[in-house]
Amino acid sequence: MAETVDLLVWGKWKQNWPLGSVTSLSSSIPRAAAEIDDVLSTTQAEWLLFWDPMLGEPDLDLIAALLQERADAWHAGLCFGLAGEPEEHDYIHPIWPLALDADASIDSVSWRLTLSAFLVKTQVLRTLGGLDAAFEGTTGAGLELGRRMIDRGAVVMHTPRLVNGRGTLSDRLSEHDRFVFLRRVFGRKWVRYAAARRSMAHLRPLKVRSALKSSAASTSATPRPGSTDRVVTRDSVISPENPAITVVLPTLGRYELLRPVLEQLRKQTLMAQQVIVVDQNDIDKRDHAIYEEFADLNLEVIFQVERGQWLARNAAVEQATGEWIAFVDDDSEVGPDFLEQHLEGLHRYDADLSTGASLAVIGAPIPENYAFFRVADQWDSGNGMCHRSLLERFGLFDQQFDRQRRGDAEFGLRVQLGGCLVIHNPHAIRVHLKAQEGGLRTFGSLDGFRHRDRTSPLPLPSMVYYTKRYHSKRQVREDLVIGLSQSIVPYELKRRASPRQWLGFVAGEVVHLPSTVKRVRASLHIADEMVEDGPRIPKL
Repeated sequence: MAETVDLLVWGKWKQNWPLGSVTSLSSSIPRAAAEIDDVLSTTQAEWLLFWDPMLGEPDLDLIAALLQERADAWHAGLCFGLAGEPEEHDYIHPIWPLALDADASIDSVSWRLTLSAFLVKTQVLRTLGGLDAAFEGTTGAGLELGRRMIDRGAVVMHTPRLVNGRGTLSDRLSEHDRFVFLRRVFGRKWVRYAAARRSMAHLRPLKVRSALKSSAASTSATPRPGSTDRVVTRDSVISPENPAITVVLPTLGRYELLRPVLEQLRKQTLMAQQVIVVDQNDIDKRDHAIYEEFADLNLEVIFQVERGQWLARNAAVEQATGEWIAFVDDDSEVGPDFLEQHLEGLHRYDADLSTGASLAVIGAPIPENYAFFRVADQWDSGNGMCHRSLLERFGLFDQQFDRQRRGDAEFGLRVQLGGCLVIHNPHAIRVHLKAQEGGLRTFGSLDGFRHRDRTSPLPLPSMVYYTKRYHSKRQVREDLVIGLSQSIVPYELKRRASPRQWLGFVAGEVVHLPSTVKRVRASLHIADEMVEDGPRIPKL
């Protein structure tokens, strides 16, 4: 083993440790945080292993193997009962994909780490900081560190191999640490909201109030570890020469936008061997001339009578000859290195699925975390790439989502929960024009909770179908409440409305309350039927 690994043990260690030096950590988190900072300032080791001696001796052969695999940090948190913690996540961001945990028996992306069995690159902690001394226990400190790492570009993965699947229950997350975590991760208004919900759910308002007060004092008195503008990065790599790439591009009612994106695909630094356009336009409105114009692209056209974006993409993938499959939408603008950047990012991170930065011209503001590589929290079928073998392993897209939304989110989540790595690539950029006509706009929806027709089911039934398939009843309920509340604001003011505008929109919505209730009930009924029917996922 060429790389060295220092051992940071919670307690005393009497055995030999041949991979590096040994440091005993205090059970007090503030003291342990200072001890870890001392190690980070002096050690020459490339990796650090945090370990509870109650687990016995670490498997040295396994440690050597993990150093060569794709994660920046490995842990066994899901074997220690940390799945779903803290539960207040359900009230704030109930269906965030990275809040869902894969089965503890497989390797998978997870930020819910335990400090009892935790292997991490030293440079990651030097970049992002060590333990947060505002916490009282290792459970909360580990959760916050894991969340901080995955939010700032580190690939953090759970593996049961570290403890041979035999983890024990972690110390219970205290009320104080629960709210320290929420204060570090979420904004002030969400902390107050979570406190109110926890008080109602557990009928312990005095205990919650005490934790709010103590956590506020601790976080204000204790600096946050590391700098908030620093992220974990990796060096670029050389992609394979002459890769076989197929581009999948469905289109409906947007010939004026299709032509520019085909022109941009013609100018790629890494040319696709095949471009498949799935044309869903009515027979009498088809423009055959545009395809003759771009015949040099190795263009193939599938004329599809039945409309459906997932039916279209599935048909294209089934016809694809490329080893790599790239996905783009017809209301997109892409740069000349679009395909090259996707491929490089997949190899840089040894990732299974890539999603790029989609910069929308209207709607919600562009998130700050679009600017750096990180574990993706959602896959975008208008800006993505994967190896053909991934689709062979997990199946194609669920056609239950046709003419509706969240089909790409479902595929990304299906892959993530299967133990795969989905990466966000900031260099694979497309401008999402958000065309007001064509595509999904043909069917009336602006997004999952906004529709031009005030008599249609609300939200789109596929939104509820998605949550019911993967989420708890509480998460389904909370997503519905938050989504309906936010949908009061018009699409163009999404996440931009002022408090005064909010009051006006709420007042205007009161008159529609009876019809809204009726629409929601209709959506839930259709979603239940979809769940009963089950997914429609073709095999490749």
